[in-house]
Order: sequence, then structure tokens, then C-alpha cells
Amino acid sequence: MSLGQLNSMAGRELSRRLVRKSFEGWCRYRMAKVDRIPALHHLMIIHTIERLLRGELPTRNAMLLMPPGAAKSTYTSKLLPAWFCNPEQYPRELMLACSYNKPLVQGFGREARDMVNEEREVLGMTVSDTASASDDWRTNLGGGYFCAGINAGIAGHRALLGLIDDYMGTEEDADSDTIREKNWQWYWNDFFPRLLPHGFQFIIANRRNEDDLVGRLLAKEPERWTLIKLPFFAGPNDPLGRKAAPLSLLFDEDNPLSPEALETVQKAVIDTRLWPEWFTEEQARVVLTMPARTRSCLYQQEPTPEEGTFFKKASLVEYKSMAEVPDLLRMYVGSDYALHQDDLHDYTCFLPGGMDAQGVLWILPDWFWEQVNTLTACKEMLKMARRRKPIVWWAGKENITGSIAPFLQVMMREENTYISIEELSEAKHKEAKAQPIKARMDAKMVRFPSFVPGWDEARKQLLAFPGGTHDDFVDALAKLGQGLGQMVRARAPVIEPNLTAIINPRLTMKWMKEQSERRDRMNRCLAIRDN
Repeated sequence: MSLGQLNSMAGRELSRRLVRKSFEGWCRYRMAKVDRIPALHHLMIIHTIERLLRGELPTRNAMLLMPPGAAKSTYTSKLLPAWFCNPEQYPRELMLACSYNKPLVQGFGREARDMVNEEREVLGMTVSDTASASDDWRTNLGGGYFCAGINAGIAGHRALLGLIDDYMGTEEDADSDTIREKNWQWYWNDFFPRLLPHGFQFIIANRRNEDDLVGRLLAKEPERWTLIKLPFFAGPNDPLGRKAAPLSLLFDEDNPLSPEALETVQKAVIDTRLWPEWFTEEQARVVLTMPARTRSCLYQQEPTPEEGTFFKKASLVEYKSMAEVPDLLRMYVGSDYALHQDDLHDYTCFLPGGMDAQGVLWILPDWFWEQVNTLTACKEMLKMARRRKPIVWWAGKENITGSIAPFLQVMMREENTYISIEELSEAKHKEAKAQPIKARMDAKMVRFPSFVPGWDEARKQLLAFPGGTHDDFVDALAKLGQGLGQMVRARAPVIEPNLTAIINPRLTMKWMKEQSERRDRMNRCLAIRDN
């Protein structure tokens, strides 16, 4: 063998060693085969992975939040599993990959497996002949890959590397309290116990709800996670150094732009888009026309859009003091109950509202909004009833008949305070329940007290709905809308004059009783004219 051949062989072996040692080298080598070069945000993914595996980050866990189509799965769920078990990394360790859709993650596993076989000389390993299924394969060195769907049981394996690529399938799933709680329990009871104590975790996703898996993990243990968040349009302090997009100017309904200014601002926003070599200006314009929630969650990684999704910022009409509130109001209360004190996600809310002569609903500042037990909730109900004397107190059937009715009835008798409670059926979807009050708010017929300390939190909850962590204030407000919407608008009864009585009035007891009954009927009719 000639010296040139030996040098060539040595050069190839050195190149292979470099690819096995460097994840960036592997990614560049593999992507060159399909005429691709890692973009700037791909290099951020690659370098985050490399630093995490080398122990150069303060945590062993990372979250990568990016919009659809950014090729984040290419690097995290395909290229990383194919490279992770090579002889220079973790040749005898296992990887666990999970997604809301097992066929999706199984497809990633198939591509990673095929890459190992195709690049056996470069990677220095190959897939075992006896364990080569796309969802569960091993290498000839003892390492390997297995995958599962989220909320499926995982048993019999322990992994050094855990990958979760998209834990939520649809917006409907994201809005389901049940599914979000199932994801949370699955993470702690199935996924996390399958990882080795010194293992690595990667969560790759786009946000759909403040209370999703990422939101809960960041609320519970933010110090344990390295967070990489790349919105489609650049935000403040952009990790890639992009100039922040003036998105708020585009969607400020209180200060609309002229056509010329609108085009200028749109161009400025579009120029900040992620991966401009791939995403076209036309695609960016389509993103700008998407519903606010879709744009904010999937593309901007912000589950709470500034302009609101269901309730719009322009519909939140505020008043600054009680001096603005009319004197004569017909009083009602909407309520939402969370009677388990250990429930960290919901609060009990009693929302008093007064209707004025013009049909404007004033949300009054003395609302009750706390996390309490049954006894305290009932006491606060009676306090508000004595203070406000509501015509109707609206609540959900599961709260009263299905929960506190016997207890509350005893307390009403003991304190000689009685509440006219009407139970409303619960709609399947939150948006359906909130639609009546939304219509009133859109017509600027609801006023909120801006001077109450809790208003900032209430405002945030309204703008986040239905993708927010909490919705107890919204549920109580929705009860007011539902109740008022079911009331029948009535005209005052027309009382025919008794001409005989006018000419020759007979002031008898019978006549006085009839007049009293007519007055009572008129008052009852007036009480339901508010809608």
C-alpha cells in the first residue's frame, strides 16, 4: 500500500472520529447529502444539544420551543438518535422518544435506524440483526432506541436520553383540563421514572396553552430547564439577535393604522421572520392573517396574546371609581366554585354585577375570588347576599345540587339569609358558555373596575381564555352572561283603566287588594326587563 493510500485512509478515519465526536460535524455531514446547510436557528439547536451532553449548561434538561416547519424535529428526533450511541458518545445507552402520536415518533425512529445502517462506517456501529424494529432497535454495541405514545405505559426500559417531541395534538386537546392533567400525570408516573438519575431530557414543542406540560414544568421547577424559545416573528431580546417586530402596532384596535402605515409596519414585521431562506414573505403574510390564538401560540410561543383571542382587549371597557357607577342597579351574581383547598389550579369566584337603566352591566369591585373550602365559600355567599341582595344568584348545577346544596340550606336557615339560586346547565365547550357575555362585551355593554387590585389578573385571564392556566373569573363572568341571556324581555303590563272607578271610585278592600296584586306583577315584570 502506497504512502498516499495510507494518508488517505488516515484522513478518512480522522474525519470519521471528528464526526463521531461533534454533533455539529455529524449534522453538517449528513445534511450536505441532501444539499442543505444548517440555518442559524438549527445551529442554536445543535450547540444547545452539544453543550448539554458535555455538561456545559447549568441543567441536564432543555426545552426547544419553535413554530411548525422550522425543522426542529430533523435535528432533535432524527439526527440526534442516529448519532447518540456512536462509540465516541454513549455506545451502550438507550434513548426513549415520545410524542402525542406514536406513528409520528415511530417514523422518526425508522429514519434514525436507517441512517445508522447507511452510515455504519462513519458512525462506527450498525443496527443489530435481532432487534431492528422501527419503534425498538439496538446497535451492535448495545445501545439503542425505543419509543411510545404519550399517555401510553412505558415499562421494561431505562434510558439515558429522553425525548418528547410534541406532547399535544390539537387545540381542542390543549383546552381540555382532562388531557392536560393526563399529560402531567403521564410525565411524572411513566416518562420521568424511565430515565436514569443522571439522564438528559429534551422537550421539543410549540405552545398551545399556558397550563400545558411546558407551562407546568416551568412553573414548578424553572431552574431545572434550559429554555430556547424562537418565535416566528422576532420578539424582545431575540436569541438570534433579530430586531423585535412591531407586532403590537398591527393589532391595536384602539389605534388603527392608515393603509400606508399598515403596509410599512407589515413589511417591518415580515423582515424579522425566522429562517428567511426557507419561509417566504408570502408565508409570513399568511401567518399575520391567522386567528390571534393560532399566531400567538403555534408561531410566537406565547399562549397569551397581547390583543386577546376569544375576549378582545378593545372589549374590556373599564371604569376608574365608584363615582361613575349609577345609583339604581338591579343586582345579580355569577359564580364559579372550586371547593377543594388542595386544588392549585382553580379558585372560587363570586362576581356581583349591576344592570343600569340603559342595559349596561357593571361588574362591581367587591367580588370574592379566593381558594377556599366549602364552609368558607358558603359564608362568603351569605355575606355577599346580605350586602348586595341579588335578584338571582347563578351557578352551575354541579356546584349547588351536586355539591353544597344541603350544607348551604342549613346555613341560610341559621342566618336567616336566603338566596334565590338558579342553576345553569354546563355547555360542553368553554367558549359556548362564554359566548353570551362576549356578545355584551363586544357591544361595549359591560364595565370592569380598573381600580381593584385583582383586576390585572382578571384582565390577563380574560385575554388568555381559552388557552390560559386559570378560567375561574371567566366562568363566573360567563354565568352572568348565561343567566341574563335566558331572561325573557317583557313589556310592562297594560292596565285598562276602570272608568267606573274613576267616575265613582269604590275604595273597598277588594279593590285595594287587586291594585296591590297588579303592582306586584308589574314589579316582577320590571325585574326581568334587563335583558
